[in-house]
Amino acid sequence: MKNYTESIFRRTSAIFAAMVLAAAGLVGQLSRIVASDDLAQTAQAQSKYTFTVADERGLIYDCRMQPLVATQQRWRTAVFPTPQNQQKVLDAVELKRRAAVAELLETGKPFVTETTKAVQADMVYSFSVPERYTENQTAVHLIGYLDYTGSGVTGIEKECDSLLSGSGQQIEVTGVLNALQQTIAGIEPEVTVNGSGDAGVVLTLDRRIQQIVESVGSRMLDKGAIVVLDPYNGQIRAMASFPAYSPLHLDEAVGDEGNKPMLNRALLGYSVGSTFKIVTAAAAMETLGREYCLTRKYTCEGAVDVYGQVFRCHLRSGHGELDMFDAMRESCNPWFIGLGQETGGEQLLNTARQVGFGESMMLYGDITASGGTLPSEDSLQAPAAVANFSFGQGELTASPVQIARMTAAVVNGGKLVSPTLVLGTTDDGRTLQASALPVSRQALSEEITAQLKVMLAYAVMSDDSSGARPELVTAGGKTATAQTGQYDEEGNELEQGWFTGFFPADQPQYVVTVLAENEGFGNTSAAPVFAAIADAVCVELGLAADDGTEEQQMAE
Repeated sequence: MKNYTESIFRRTSAIFAAMVLAAAGLVGQLSRIVASDDLAQTAQAQSKYTFTVADERGLIYDCRMQPLVATQQRWRTAVFPTPQNQQKVLDAVELKRRAAVAELLETGKPFVTETTKAVQADMVYSFSVPERYTENQTAVHLIGYLDYTGSGVTGIEKECDSLLSGSGQQIEVTGVLNALQQTIAGIEPEVTVNGSGDAGVVLTLDRRIQQIVESVGSRMLDKGAIVVLDPYNGQIRAMASFPAYSPLHLDEAVGDEGNKPMLNRALLGYSVGSTFKIVTAAAAMETLGREYCLTRKYTCEGAVDVYGQVFRCHLRSGHGELDMFDAMRESCNPWFIGLGQETGGEQLLNTARQVGFGESMMLYGDITASGGTLPSEDSLQAPAAVANFSFGQGELTASPVQIARMTAAVVNGGKLVSPTLVLGTTDDGRTLQASALPVSRQALSEEITAQLKVMLAYAVMSDDSSGARPELVTAGGKTATAQTGQYDEEGNELEQGWFTGFFPADQPQYVVTVLAENEGFGNTSAAPVFAAIADAVCVELGLAADDGTEEQQMAE
């Protein structure tokens, strides 16, 4: 019995010793595994989670450092779910999204969501971040829009994409999670904010004028464009195309084949009609002499025969005897046809080129205004072609930007400015790093443009029934009704209505060009738009109206 007991004891001791050795080996192996770099890195990756709450682009400013984008705020909320914060999060979420957010809360994993307000709760962090676009985004055709990756597709968003994408504000939140990627209560996440959110690009637009143009144009134009230009430096203060579109509903804009709202009509070429009579008058005064042109008399009988081809005046009964001032005011086609024949096609063409017709204009990067089309020198050997050219018909086309540029040369003493859209950049939303100024060139003489300026002021201010005459300020300008040679389904010819002008008349501060696409007579479709804009700008900016005394005296 004693031998049996001793045998059992020896076996038990051996088994225990073996188990102790095995356990020691296992502990050693686990120590090596736990101490390994691979496991340490894996554990660290599993224990921390970083996500981006906001990754904004740089801003786009107007000339007064007022933002043109990101003008409205929204709440982005980072949530680390706990039983105590779930209801407060749900209360701040739109009703239609609460079921989806409730499912996220049940997982216990952190997430970011849109909320209607800031959420005050433990392990919940709300941030007010800008909404890039609004429903009625201002200057949409110039600013452009982004694709689904947040990259610029058109406009300034595209041309300044690298600058804007690298200068916005980024907000990140890093939290410590358990192995299941769930919130660990009591460990506060870390919030990191990079960038000030104030850097961006500065445009020449004036937001106040841009919004006036958009408001007036949307009421008074079905299709068309408006350009407001500083005549002394070429900076574009406003540019709008109608109809507009919303960058929040691009699918609707793309599908609207009838209106094509995504076209920027301010940059496209159109038949210009009688706005070109300004060029004809300038060419004639340069070639034939100012005194001759100003004293030239002609009796309009409603039509003129040019080597067998009859050109009719818009007033079929005729205007009777006119001088140059009255011919400009009445926009008499036969009067200017005769003047053009005396001046010659070559000189008309040269003067048109001098004031920029046929020359495309790079506003910034690939944002380019069409230079339109000019008749060839060979075609102008025919008297009928010169007749058409004299009052802006035939092969001649130009963009609204070009017509505004031509008008600016009349206002500023004959200098041809280069229309521009970008002033420079800013790092802080207050100071400007200016771009190089564009170069202007002398296109017309100061004496001729001074006479044209007075003549255009007379055309507007001497007619009480003029559709272009503002109520609050004096102005000058020219209407046009341009034939297109295209017809609607009922056989009516489509005509472009134009007005280009300036205000105040004595010391102009702004040039405004209005295109009413396919809307007929310029004096009823485009001129009233100009008058409404001039009055609204005077009210908004507090401009003092002059009385136009000098223009009236010279006209008399």
